Amino acid sequence: MGEVGLFSIEGPTLRNKKFVRAPIFVSKKRLSDNPLCIGWEDRYSVLGAGGRGGPTDKPRQGRNAATVVCSTLPRSSGVLRAGLKGLLAAGICDALRLGMTRHREFPPFGKILVYLATALAIGALVAPPIFWAGQSLASAGVSEWLSRFPFHRVLSRCLQVSALVLLVPSLVWIGLRRPADLYLRRNPLAVADLLFGLVVSVVLVAVVAFAGLAVGWFQWRADIAWSGLGRIVPTAAAVSVVEEVVLRGVVLGVCLWSLPRIAAIAVTTFLFVVVHFIKPAKTDIAPEAVRWWSGFAEAVRFTETLPPGALLIFGAASLFVAGWILATAALGTRSLWLPIGLHAGWVFAQQTTNLALQNTGPGPAGSLPWVGPNLVSGAVPTGLIPLAALVLTGVVVRLYLRHVFRPVASHLA
Repeated sequence: MGEVGLFSIEGPTLRNKKFVRAPIFVSKKRLSDNPLCIGWEDRYSVLGAGGRGGPTDKPRQGRNAATVVCSTLPRSSGVLRAGLKGLLAAGICDALRLGMTRHREFPPFGKILVYLATALAIGALVAPPIFWAGQSLASAGVSEWLSRFPFHRVLSRCLQVSALVLLVPSLVWIGLRRPADLYLRRNPLAVADLLFGLVVSVVLVAVVAFAGLAVGWFQWRADIAWSGLGRIVPTAAAVSVVEEVVLRGVVLGVCLWSLPRIAAIAVTTFLFVVVHFIKPAKTDIAPEAVRWWSGFAEAVRFTETLPPGALLIFGAASLFVAGWILATAALGTRSLWLPIGLHAGWVFAQQTTNLALQNTGPGPAGSLPWVGPNLVSGAVPTGLIPLAALVLTGVVVRLYLRHVFRPVASHLA
């Protein structure tokens, strides 16, 4: 075969649309002659219609990744071509028989977990020094307001800043270059998807609220602070955009690189549930009692902020169903407009309901198992009736995805 080089090839397999990456010995001349070659010393990307590395909508003219790779081999090696095509189609690399060795890389979703753990560790480490610095400045009379920040609030801000600072390096480490790498594309129906998500989510939450009023589970508050809507609207917009970009954009897209579709949705949805319940315990620690390990001690005490058993189960169930719907909407449209609309509508409707109505049930559990109090700043409903409304929302979204024409259909829908 002449001069031989070691290449890494990647592309979607036929069976589960995952990516297979493996080195293969091929002729340098054959690679230089192939228009799909990016450079023999770099990674050779098996491409479909996209023209660059990463996920593509569909293979070019029906050719799968194995067909494209085999085109780089000499025509005379028919047995090798056929065997390589079959192995790549199944996502298997046989080093002993075909001169290939499996190229093991740290899985992308594992890199996400490393990013989260690193952000937690750094935030917990820097929180005590920043707290001590604030206390020192307050004692010196430089800034009195710093003394009013308890340690748990300093820890919370340090964790958020750490996550933001490490986000870009982590995306570079994962290998993200463009939205197509996350199975996202330009959506010509962006406005329609956004409005549909807003209308469906708000209407179904309103139906549950008025049904609760009719049955007696809810009653109007005596003094409704309608001025709170000025806070609810930007909160719904900000929360929906940030969470959808991070979870249904980055996390779901990266998980799809190395996991089947259902597994990727399940992992993303599980993280969606967990992040809503993880927050530092609001314990009052005396400034002199803060030690360098206090950030870790507070971070692992998140269980103290969890709601009671029944509320936790119903809240987690509502979040799981909502997260699954949002992930399905993102994959079905190959964009984030529909999940952003659904998410923003839920947050706005739930917090508005919490602002105007109060649960008439006895005790903190409200009228469970039918309707309970909202959790997570009033944004997460609990009870069988809200859960049924979420399931109905999922059915409506599924029908919308099935019957609304998409100019470019998603093979992940």
